[in-house]
Amino acid sequence: MPAQIISAVPVPFTEDGSLDLTEFESVLRTIDPHVDGVLVAGTTGEFPALDDDERVELFRVAAEVLGAARVVAHLGHGSTRQVLRLAAATADLGISRFALLSPYYLPTDDDGVVAFFRALTEAFPQADVYAYLFPERTGMDVPVEVLRRVLALPGMVGVKLSGGAAARLTEYAAALQDGQELYSGDDATLPWVLEQGGTGVVSGVSSAFPETFSTLARALDAGDGEAAERAQASVKEVVGLTGPTIPRLKTAMAARTGAAWASRMALPAVDAELRGRIEAAVSQHG
Repeated sequence: MPAQIISAVPVPFTEDGSLDLTEFESVLRTIDPHVDGVLVAGTTGEFPALDDDERVELFRVAAEVLGAARVVAHLGHGSTRQVLRLAAATADLGISRFALLSPYYLPTDDDGVVAFFRALTEAFPQADVYAYLFPERTGMDVPVEVLRRVLALPGMVGVKLSGGAAARLTEYAAALQDGQELYSGDDATLPWVLEQGGTGVVSGVSSAFPETFSTLARALDAGDGEAAERAQASVKEVVGLTGPTIPRLKTAMAARTGAAWASRMALPAVDAELRGRIEAAVSQHG
């Protein structure tokens, strides 16, 4: 399989906190030629600040622009009841690729983790489901053996690893069954992920620098080591500037598109010096 770039698209808000669907659609059309798909309403999409009907509307727009098959809809919620309600509305749009963050906020046990995913796969047997592990956001380190049980469920097609889970990619890779996919949320590691047998990256930064990531993926697919090395250096540069926080990424998005790209959540500000460096990178790599 060619190197896969799934763009974890941030969600644009206006300064008053309104959802800017026009800007969202515009960004999707811009990245369309450069990425293999999008993950919508994940961590980079500030999903805890979205109403369910807003998430469904974002899914709808993404499916209209890229086609439903290229949309991975994140259904993470605090309860199975909420997950299944959101999944039903998403399936009605023709989207069948779901990502589900492991249980969060209140702790559970190993059986609770498995049951959480089983509820979705049993209710929607036609869906392709990706387990989404992000220990820093969920408060839970899912053991490899528990992930193995999750991935053994019918309908589970792979896993997306972020934060500390991405650093343990080689361990988690051992839980994969034949044909299952492995994505890292660490934007700057595509060559290494592929070397470990992974599928690709789910990258927020690729939303602001889609051409840069596309150049790297094409070079890797072609086996052009020199071109891949140059492209990887560019990827590491832009990830270092914009990857650590959503406000940095949204600064890059604003520089690229001219829209506000505000956030609803209480996030740290980007100082003037760093803003200038990010804007210069957009000008250079955009």
